[in-house]
Amino acid sequence: MYYLRLLFLTLVLSSTGIFPEARAGDRTHRVRDIVGRCEISRHITQEEAEQKALQAAKTEALRSAGIPERLWTVTGLISEDDGSGFNQVLSRMTTLQMDGLVSVRRVEYSEETENGRRYAVATIDADVRSGKEPDPTFILDIDGVDGIYSEGSALGFKATIYGHDAYLHIFWFDRNGGSVIFPSSYEKKRIFIKENGYVFPLDDRIQYLMERIDRTREFETINLIAVATKRDIPFLEDEITFESVLEWIFNIPADERTVWREAVVIQ
Repeated sequence: MYYLRLLFLTLVLSSTGIFPEARAGDRTHRVRDIVGRCEISRHITQEEAEQKALQAAKTEALRSAGIPERLWTVTGLISEDDGSGFNQVLSRMTTLQMDGLVSVRRVEYSEETENGRRYAVATIDADVRSGKEPDPTFILDIDGVDGIYSEGSALGFKATIYGHDAYLHIFWFDRNGGSVIFPSSYEKKRIFIKENGYVFPLDDRIQYLMERIDRTREFETINLIAVATKRDIPFLEDEITFESVLEWIFNIPADERTVWREAVVIQ
């Protein structure tokens, strides 16, 4: 039996055409001198603060262009008995789900002080592209993912896509980074027929093993993101990060994608 260890899986696809071209109905807005800020502290370096300021400026560019935003929060919560009572352990991953794509044309970094606090400042000019509304009939449903897994147990689930035949990408994120668990060299890309349920892993010789990176820790939180697309749109980035995955997602027209996400705990 072959075992797929998710924590160490990396995959680089060699296809071309990562992003679809702008479609009819897309609208592009030019915005200038948009500012984002982030405080510099002993917990965050200037370089990290500049990148956070840049992300804040991108968000503000969306607002300036009149494009709505939604806060996407994935939360995993467990309770454990440490011998003296229950401690709640909350692991939270927050990103910004945006209904548009921001292409930065110019960025300038600076620093300012306010009330004794230092801030990194990013000022950008950008093109903001908004697209179509999501297709409410296009839905990805994943069933069977538990909130808590024991060390060494296997992840399995059933995926059903409604409204349209589709392709599927499934991403795994731990505190060290991300990986693609489908498609892979073990389980090839394929089209999934709408209304049919598919049990993952698709190959019964494979197991998605749940293993902690640091076994001195009592638990680790894993974030799973699954994306169904009406067309074959490969993910080609060498580095798999939340930012690169989100950029890929939001380059896909809203009516051609549907996203599922969940946080689980390995203990």
